[in-house]
Amino acid sequence: MKKCLFIINPTAGQHAIQQRLDVLIGKLILKQIVNTIDVFYTTKKGDAFYEAKDTNESIYDFFIVVGGDGTLNEVISGMVESKKKIPIALLAAGTVNDFARYLQLPLDIDAICEMISNFKTIASDVGKINNQYFINVAAGGMFSDVSFSVSKSDKKRFGPLAYYITGIASLPSQLRTNIPLEITFNDERTIKEDAMLFIITNTKRVGGIEKITPYADIQDGLLDIIIIKKCSVTDLVALSKDYLLNKHIDSPFIIYQQAKKIELSCPEDSVIVDIDGEKGSKLPVVIETIEKAISIIIP
Repeated sequence: MKKCLFIINPTAGQHAIQQRLDVLIGKLILKQIVNTIDVFYTTKKGDAFYEAKDTNESIYDFFIVVGGDGTLNEVISGMVESKKKIPIALLAAGTVNDFARYLQLPLDIDAICEMISNFKTIASDVGKINNQYFINVAAGGMFSDVSFSVSKSDKKRFGPLAYYITGIASLPSQLRTNIPLEITFNDERTIKEDAMLFIITNTKRVGGIEKITPYADIQDGLLDIIIIKKCSVTDLVALSKDYLLNKHIDSPFIIYQQAKKIELSCPEDSVIVDIDGEKGSKLPVVIETIEKAISIIIP
């Protein structure tokens, strides 16, 4: 039997998983999947990072992270910073849960127990952006600030709909977005482009949208960047139709590239990068892949 540490964000999402934690913990013990469970509750930003970073991993066989993409980001960041390799089981309790949905992780208690009992793991890449890390996405420009503009109360009240409500309310100003980007790939090729949005991903799923970067893979050692060029509202509508037909990466308004290292800069100093749904660095940034940095328990 195994020993595990729960790292729980009690304020994440709409508490769908957290309300059933007692049942989960009971079944893990009764089914003799684990014999020791310790629990750590976060109370403020950074708690999950330091718990993951400072905990002695030799005490446990795995961590169970209960929260959304932001909580997972903190745990991953703490583990990469301290070079921990202990496996993680993720119980998605956030609002969007992009990474968990990408991996098709279970929400049913019995399925979660079975997943942990089988203890199948994969090694996942992690993105590093300046001195921060991301497991799913780093983005800037049009709508990228919506995720950290939505209040916790609205997330609990409306769920994922809260992001769409906020985005629609800010649509007129979002459509005026223009970022004069300079992008360098792998220290080899540099391009300049006026952009409305840039997204660097480790997975195919961003903000609840599937296959926005269709070739993304958490085990390929590469990051995928998609850039929407400055264009008209009519062109954006056409681009949306292309996405529905799974041919958006062929659009003349899109730049799509895979790379191990991406450098982004612009003359302005006001462009803030969203990192896994949280407010991150301003441009310029250097983004690199850390290959197979963490171990994830999957079905």
